[in-house]
Amino acid sequence: MNESFVLTEENGILTLTMGAEGNNLMTAAFLEGFENIMAEVEKRAAQGGLKGMIICGSGRHFSVGADVDALSDRSVKETYDDSTGILPEGHVKQKHAFTFLRSLPFPVVSAVTGFCIGSGSEIAVNSHYRIVEKTARVGQPESTFGILPALGGVARTIDICGMKTAYELVMTGELIAADRAYEIGWADIFAEKKQSAAEAVKLIEFIAENYSEFDGSQYKKYIAEYKRGLQ
Repeated sequence: MNESFVLTEENGILTLTMGAEGNNLMTAAFLEGFENIMAEVEKRAAQGGLKGMIICGSGRHFSVGADVDALSDRSVKETYDDSTGILPEGHVKQKHAFTFLRSLPFPVVSAVTGFCIGSGSEIAVNSHYRIVEKTARVGQPESTFGILPALGGVARTIDICGMKTAYELVMTGELIAADRAYEIGWADIFAEKKQSAAEAVKLIEFIAENYSEFDGSQYKKYIAEYKRGLQ
Protein backbone atom coordinates (compact mmCIF):
# COMPACT_ATOMS: atom_id res chain seq x y z
CA MET A 1 0.00 0.00 0.00
CA ASN A 2 1.17 3.51 -0.78
CA GLU A 3 2.22 5.08 2.54
CA SER A 4 0.42 8.27 1.51
CA PHE A 5 -2.89 6.44 1.94
CA VAL A 6 -3.95 4.40 4.95
CA LEU A 7 -7.15 2.37 4.80
CA THR A 8 -8.43 1.07 8.14
CA GLU A 9 -11.65 -0.54 9.33
CA GLU A 10 -13.36 -0.34 12.70
CA ASN A 11 -16.87 -1.53 13.55
CA GLY A 12 -17.74 -1.85 9.88
CA ILE A 13 -16.60 1.67 8.97
CA LEU A 14 -13.68 2.20 6.60
CA THR A 15 -11.48 5.25 7.11
CA LEU A 16 -9.25 6.44 4.29
CA THR A 17 -6.60 8.79 5.63
CA MET A 18 -4.70 10.78 3.03
CA GLY A 19 -1.19 11.78 4.09
CA ALA A 20 0.70 12.72 0.95
CA GLU A 21 3.43 15.36 0.87
CA GLY A 22 2.56 19.03 0.60
CA ASN A 23 -0.76 18.74 2.46
CA ASN A 24 -2.09 16.24 -0.07
CA LEU A 25 -0.92 18.18 -3.07
CA MET A 26 -2.31 16.25 -6.01
CA THR A 27 0.77 15.39 -7.98
CA ALA A 28 0.90 12.57 -10.52
CA ALA A 29 2.14 10.30 -7.70
CA PHE A 30 -0.81 11.27 -5.48
CA LEU A 31 -3.34 10.52 -8.20
CA GLU A 32 -1.75 7.17 -8.98
CA GLY A 33 -1.83 6.25 -5.30
CA PHE A 34 -5.43 7.41 -5.00
CA GLU A 35 -6.46 5.24 -7.95
CA ASN A 36 -4.76 2.23 -6.35
CA ILE A 37 -6.38 2.72 -2.95
CA MET A 38 -9.78 3.20 -4.56
CA ALA A 39 -9.31 -0.14 -6.31
CA GLU A 40 -8.81 -1.66 -2.84
CA VAL A 41 -11.97 0.06 -1.61
CA GLU A 42 -13.92 -1.42 -4.53
CA LYS A 43 -12.69 -4.92 -3.65
CA ARG A 44 -13.55 -4.47 0.03
CA ALA A 45 -17.00 -3.08 -0.82
CA ALA A 46 -17.74 -6.14 -2.95
CA GLN A 47 -17.22 -8.35 0.11
CA GLY A 48 -20.10 -6.62 1.90
CA GLY A 49 -20.63 -5.99 5.59
CA LEU A 50 -19.66 -2.31 5.62
CA LYS A 51 -21.65 0.54 7.15
CA GLY A 52 -19.78 3.38 5.44
CA MET A 53 -16.50 5.11 4.70
CA ILE A 54 -14.86 8.31 5.94
CA ILE A 55 -12.26 10.19 3.87
CA CYS A 56 -9.99 12.64 5.69
CA GLY A 57 -6.57 14.24 5.64
CA SER A 58 -3.91 13.20 8.13
CA GLY A 59 -2.81 16.74 8.88
CA ARG A 60 -4.22 20.23 8.93
CA HIS A 61 -5.66 20.12 5.41
CA PHE A 62 -7.97 17.79 3.53
CA SER A 63 -6.14 18.67 0.28
CA VAL A 64 -4.59 21.81 -1.17
CA GLY A 65 -5.58 20.64 -4.65
CA ALA A 66 -3.68 19.79 -7.79
CA ASP A 67 -0.08 20.57 -8.62
CA VAL A 68 -0.81 23.26 -11.23
CA ASP A 69 2.19 22.48 -13.43
CA ALA A 70 1.47 18.77 -13.41
CA LEU A 71 -2.22 19.40 -14.08
CA SER A 72 -1.50 21.67 -17.03
CA ASP A 73 0.94 19.13 -18.47
CA ARG A 74 -1.61 16.35 -18.07
CA SER A 75 -4.32 18.47 -19.71
CA VAL A 76 -2.14 18.97 -22.77
CA LYS A 77 -1.27 15.27 -23.04
CA GLU A 78 -4.85 14.11 -22.59
CA THR A 79 -6.52 16.30 -25.20
CA TYR A 80 -9.86 14.92 -26.37
CA ASP A 81 -9.87 13.79 -29.99
CA ASP A 82 -13.32 14.62 -31.37
CA SER A 83 -12.59 12.63 -34.54
CA THR A 84 -12.83 9.40 -32.55
CA GLY A 85 -15.08 10.42 -29.67
CA ILE A 86 -12.87 8.44 -27.32
CA LEU A 87 -11.60 9.96 -24.08
CA PRO A 88 -7.97 9.32 -23.06
CA GLU A 89 -7.67 6.06 -21.14
CA GLY A 90 -5.73 7.71 -18.30
CA HIS A 91 -8.44 10.30 -17.78
CA VAL A 92 -11.22 7.69 -17.77
CA LYS A 93 -9.41 5.62 -15.13
CA GLN A 94 -8.65 8.66 -13.01
CA LYS A 95 -12.20 10.00 -13.17
CA HIS A 96 -13.61 6.61 -12.19
CA ALA A 97 -11.50 6.66 -8.99
CA PHE A 98 -13.38 9.82 -8.00
CA THR A 99 -16.90 9.28 -9.32
CA PHE A 100 -17.41 5.63 -8.37
CA LEU A 101 -17.70 6.76 -4.74
CA ARG A 102 -21.31 7.69 -5.50
CA SER A 103 -22.15 4.12 -6.51
CA LEU A 104 -20.84 2.41 -3.38
CA PRO A 105 -23.51 0.50 -1.38
CA PHE A 106 -22.83 2.53 1.76
CA PRO A 107 -22.49 6.24 2.61
CA VAL A 108 -19.17 7.94 1.90
CA VAL A 109 -18.45 10.97 4.10
CA SER A 110 -15.64 13.46 3.58
CA ALA A 111 -14.44 14.99 6.86
CA VAL A 112 -13.17 18.34 5.63
CA THR A 113 -10.46 20.26 7.47
CA GLY A 114 -8.34 23.22 6.38
CA PHE A 115 -8.09 23.67 2.63
CA CYS A 116 -10.26 21.46 0.43
CA ILE A 117 -9.74 22.84 -3.04
CA GLY A 118 -9.42 21.83 -6.67
CA SER A 119 -9.20 18.08 -7.18
CA GLY A 120 -9.42 17.71 -3.39
CA SER A 121 -12.80 19.38 -3.53
CA GLU A 122 -13.80 16.91 -6.24
CA ILE A 123 -13.15 14.03 -3.84
CA ALA A 124 -15.45 15.74 -1.35
CA VAL A 125 -18.30 16.48 -3.76
CA ASN A 126 -18.16 12.95 -5.17
CA SER A 127 -18.75 11.69 -1.63
CA HIS A 128 -22.35 11.42 -0.49
CA TYR A 129 -21.77 13.84 2.39
CA ARG A 130 -19.39 16.58 3.50
CA ILE A 131 -18.84 17.44 7.16
CA VAL A 132 -16.88 20.68 7.25
CA GLU A 133 -15.00 22.07 10.23
CA LYS A 134 -15.43 25.76 10.96
CA THR A 135 -11.88 26.71 9.96
CA ALA A 136 -12.08 25.06 6.52
CA ARG A 137 -12.01 26.78 3.15
CA VAL A 138 -13.31 25.09 0.02
CA GLY A 139 -13.48 25.84 -3.69
CA GLN A 140 -12.72 24.98 -7.31
CA PRO A 141 -10.01 27.45 -8.46
CA GLU A 142 -9.20 25.63 -11.72
CA SER A 143 -10.85 28.31 -13.86
CA THR A 144 -8.34 30.87 -12.63
CA PHE A 145 -5.62 29.08 -14.58
CA GLY A 146 -7.68 28.24 -17.65
CA ILE A 147 -9.23 24.82 -17.10
CA LEU A 148 -12.36 23.36 -15.53
CA PRO A 149 -12.86 20.60 -12.92
CA ALA A 150 -12.82 17.34 -14.88
CA LEU A 151 -13.27 14.62 -12.28
CA GLY A 152 -16.99 14.93 -11.73
CA GLY A 153 -16.80 18.20 -9.81
CA VAL A 154 -19.01 20.30 -12.08
CA ALA A 155 -21.95 17.88 -12.27
CA ARG A 156 -21.81 17.06 -8.57
CA THR A 157 -21.63 20.69 -7.50
CA ILE A 158 -24.71 21.40 -9.62
CA ASP A 159 -26.55 18.53 -7.93
CA ILE A 160 -25.52 19.69 -4.47
CA CYS A 161 -25.78 23.47 -4.76
CA GLY A 162 -27.95 24.16 -7.82
CA MET A 163 -26.97 25.49 -11.22
CA LYS A 164 -26.57 29.18 -10.35
CA THR A 165 -24.41 28.65 -7.28
CA ALA A 166 -22.35 25.94 -8.97
CA TYR A 167 -21.71 28.22 -11.94
CA GLU A 168 -20.48 30.99 -9.64
CA LEU A 169 -18.21 28.66 -7.66
CA VAL A 170 -16.66 27.03 -10.72
CA MET A 171 -16.32 30.07 -12.97
CA THR A 172 -15.02 32.51 -10.34
CA GLY A 173 -12.71 30.00 -8.65
CA GLU A 174 -13.58 31.65 -5.34
CA LEU A 175 -12.55 29.96 -2.11
CA ILE A 176 -15.34 30.10 0.44
CA ALA A 177 -15.38 29.78 4.21
CA ALA A 178 -17.00 26.84 5.99
CA ASP A 179 -20.06 28.77 7.14
CA ARG A 180 -20.73 29.89 3.56
CA ALA A 181 -20.25 26.31 2.33
CA TYR A 182 -22.94 25.20 4.77
CA GLU A 183 -25.21 28.09 3.81
CA ILE A 184 -25.22 27.16 0.11
CA GLY A 185 -25.61 23.43 0.75
CA TRP A 186 -22.07 22.39 -0.21
CA ALA A 187 -21.52 21.27 3.38
CA ASP A 188 -24.07 18.98 5.00
CA ILE A 189 -22.88 19.47 8.57
CA PHE A 190 -20.91 22.36 10.09
CA ALA A 191 -18.57 20.94 12.76
CA GLU A 192 -16.32 22.29 15.44
CA LYS A 193 -12.55 21.95 15.08
CA LYS A 194 -11.34 18.31 15.26
CA GLN A 195 -14.91 17.01 15.39
CA SER A 196 -15.60 16.18 11.73
CA ALA A 197 -14.52 12.53 11.90
CA ALA A 198 -16.59 11.89 15.04
CA GLU A 199 -19.60 13.53 13.38
CA ALA A 200 -19.06 11.34 10.33
CA VAL A 201 -19.20 8.20 12.47
CA LYS A 202 -22.47 9.38 14.04
CA LEU A 203 -24.02 10.00 10.63
CA ILE A 204 -22.95 6.61 9.27
CA GLU A 205 -24.21 4.82 12.38
CA PHE A 206 -27.56 6.62 12.12
CA ILE A 207 -28.03 5.51 8.53
CA ALA A 208 -27.00 1.92 9.32
CA GLU A 209 -29.35 1.73 12.31
CA ASN A 210 -32.37 3.19 10.53
CA TYR A 211 -32.14 1.70 7.04
CA SER A 212 -31.56 -1.94 6.22
CA GLU A 213 -30.10 -1.04 2.84
CA PHE A 214 -28.40 2.15 1.71
CA ASP A 215 -29.80 3.71 -1.48
CA GLY A 216 -27.44 6.38 -2.80
CA SER A 217 -30.23 8.09 -4.72
CA GLN A 218 -31.89 8.85 -1.37
CA TYR A 219 -28.87 10.55 0.19
CA LYS A 220 -30.70 13.86 0.69
CA LYS A 221 -33.52 12.12 2.56
CA TYR A 222 -31.07 10.44 4.96
CA ILE A 223 -29.24 13.62 5.86
CA ALA A 224 -32.48 15.56 6.31
CA GLU A 225 -33.79 12.95 8.76
CA TYR A 226 -30.47 12.82 10.61
CA LYS A 227 -30.41 16.61 11.03
CA ARG A 228 -34.02 16.65 12.24
CA GLY A 229 -32.93 14.28 14.99
CA LEU A 230 -30.24 16.75 16.05
CA GLN A 231 -32.70 19.57 16.60
